[in-house]
Amino acid sequence: MNENNKYVERISLSLPPQLLKEFDALARKKNYWNRSKAIADALREWISQTEWVEGRGVKVGTISVVYEHGRGGVVDRITEIQHRFGGSIIASMHVHLSHESCLEVIVVKGSPAKMQKISNSLASLRGVKHCKLTVVQ
Repeated sequence: MNENNKYVERISLSLPPQLLKEFDALARKKNYWNRSKAIADALREWISQTEWVEGRGVKVGTISVVYEHGRGGVVDRITEIQHRFGGSIIASMHVHLSHESCLEVIVVKGSPAKMQKISNSLASLRGVKHCKLTVVQ
């Protein structure tokens, strides 16, 4: 069923008691208002993760890069990579963390392989202290 529809399908689900107890505890901890919403979110995450591993689908995520802005040419190289992959980059934000360090948060959209390629290109730059790709959908 299309998620954009206002209707849902009802299903029956059988779980071992201990698994249900652990699931309910985690759902409460994460402030879910009901089991159906928590199960739907868990299923979406499982599907998205499977698509990522298999290299399928279009994903959205962020690449967070912490770098030493004074390191020769790192800013120019980060900018060049963003231009090279412009079709996959939706937006970016620059934050001054300290006199020596900056954070660049880059919002990306595309295939898992393309997103990983962008992240790897950034991570390998001299002056980059940390680079993390986080896929959100």
